[in-house]
Amino acid sequence: MKYLEEAKQIVELVGGEENINSLVHCTTRLRFELKDDGMANKEALNKLKYVLQVVISGGQYQVVIGPAVNDYYNAILEVAHIGKKEAKAENTSEKKVGLADRVMKVISGAFSPLIPVLAGAGMLKALLTVILEFGLLPSDAPTYLILSAAGNAAFYFLPIFLGITLAKQFGGNAYVGGAIGAALLDPNFTGLLGAEGSVDFMGIQVIPIDYASTVFPIFISVIVYSLLE
Repeated sequence: MKYLEEAKQIVELVGGEENINSLVHCTTRLRFELKDDGMANKEALNKLKYVLQVVISGGQYQVVIGPAVNDYYNAILEVAHIGKKEAKAENTSEKKVGLADRVMKVISGAFSPLIPVLAGAGMLKALLTVILEFGLLPSDAPTYLILSAAGNAAFYFLPIFLGITLAKQFGGNAYVGGAIGAALLDPNFTGLLGAEGSVDFMGIQVIPIDYASTVFPIFISVIVYSLLE
């Protein structure tokens, strides 16, 4: 496996295997949750030629690697026994994290894995705008509609993707989290938007809105689900 030596260096400079509570990664960063940030050597990490930057934010010790971050992540898992639930549960109380940091950590952890798909969808939508502006395709052309569907899918089905990433964060089943997001987009549910009179669920009033355009309900739903599980 590639980057094993580099992985050993990183683990040593963040304070060693015993100083790591958990590790995740996004598109460019290794995101460590450390017991004690003071044990990490930020200056030495910044001097490594394969480390672009070290950022401490949202209760995480973030080592910016770049596009090869997934390879470094896998290499670290090979050389260090980290990420076990038992160890994480045992050490959670050893480090105090402020409420604002916790909120930012949840938001960051939910959206970071989705950055590639959102960026790709955004670029595709921008390309379609250019195509329309220059009259290369009419808006009702099959090619345009297919490309438009590909660009819109990531945003329309965002509650499903967020359900998966949030469930992973809170220790729930990722597929159940995705199913909760999918339920908000089901035609039977969205069909209530045009219903006359009040809508209720077991006597509880439901406000029929388009949940494809908001992320707040899926955050609350998955957090409640994960706590119940």
